[in-house]
Amino acid sequence: MEDPRTRQWQVALVWAFIIVFVSGLHLAPQGRLTAALLALGAGVYFVRILLSAPTPLTNDPLYRPRVSVLVAARNEEAVVERLVANLCALDYEDFEVWVADDGSTDSTYRRLVEAGRNQPRLQILRRPEGSRPGKSAVLNDLAAKAKGDILAVFDADAQVEPDFLQRNVALFADPELGAVQARKMIVNAKENFWTRGQAAEMLLDTCQLQQRASLGGTAELRGNGQLVRVEALRLVKGWTETTVTDDLDLSLKLPLAGFNVQFVAEPCVFEEGVTTWESLFRQRSRWAEGGFQRYLDYAEGIFANRMGSAKTFDQLFFGSIQYLMPLAAVWDLFFSLLGGYTPLLTPLVLVATLFTGTAFYLGQRQAGVPNPKAVTESVLGTVYFLHWFPVIVIKMANMVLKPKRLVWVKTTHQGG
Repeated sequence: MEDPRTRQWQVALVWAFIIVFVSGLHLAPQGRLTAALLALGAGVYFVRILLSAPTPLTNDPLYRPRVSVLVAARNEEAVVERLVANLCALDYEDFEVWVADDGSTDSTYRRLVEAGRNQPRLQILRRPEGSRPGKSAVLNDLAAKAKGDILAVFDADAQVEPDFLQRNVALFADPELGAVQARKMIVNAKENFWTRGQAAEMLLDTCQLQQRASLGGTAELRGNGQLVRVEALRLVKGWTETTVTDDLDLSLKLPLAGFNVQFVAEPCVFEEGVTTWESLFRQRSRWAEGGFQRYLDYAEGIFANRMGSAKTFDQLFFGSIQYLMPLAAVWDLFFSLLGGYTPLLTPLVLVATLFTGTAFYLGQRQAGVPNPKAVTESVLGTVYFLHWFPVIVIKMANMVLKPKRLVWVKTTHQGG
């Protein structure tokens, strides 16, 4: 088991590196020029991504391996009956559905049993009290019982079209394909500002992941609506049980082992968006922690270039923009206020923000959203996405001050 203190020291060293780097920019005679060149380099790569065309994926319609559908559930009484009905009705010849009740304190297990009376495909795993904590542990327990060659993983609030497996499983005829992530859509997008922002974010994610992959970079798994090759999963020894984000961790483990991860825009998986700022902050804090932790865990493999140059550069570039730039911007602002001048990293932050806004717009247009609604949703999405800055800064500070607690922090689902 990983020593939590090791993680604290690792993140503390990252903070120290950021402080030294930013202070060095402010002390160097050519610091502002260096910062401008960083912004220019980032801008060139961003433009390459925006101008790239998504690469069509090939499939073999005759490839029909056995599939096991896996769902880890805890206190999901509001949605499990609908979930079972939806997944058991998938239009595919050879599949089974496994749902784990992981210590629910509500009526989840009872409703699962009732829902399964007329569903012979459904298998229920009731994990005993004291079982290993975390969603990864639940998925590993399910995978040990599953008989499929491909595992399709869903959250308890998932809803998919009947042809979801038919269209996605055929992609695994490519032996180098380790996993596929389907686009996620927010079913309650019209509820408020936060759900509307998440709906726009899903289209941003679609645009970025497809076009990053087209340049030889890596797509990433998003948990709900992912398919994984069992052979590849066994090779990387299953889901990592010391992470809080099983999907993001696996997104790096598979490419480091030589497998590709792909993203598909259609068919998609429907899910609920969180409806309050508090819920969003908790969810994104977990994503920030797990997303950054994977770079620490697999730094040796990344810097050894085990994924190949294109994938390695893609991960290092977006990892730096997503996790390090917000920290650097805070210290840049601090030193600039002390000196009484404009922050040096302002051009880089503006370039990244412009890229995000443009990708929001392209994602809307790729999904068929007409103008001017695409413009409106892109502006709203860009404003909404600013929440990532405080999330990253607060979580990264928290990671230094507090040891990691391995618990399954799930999102509450309302159903309906």
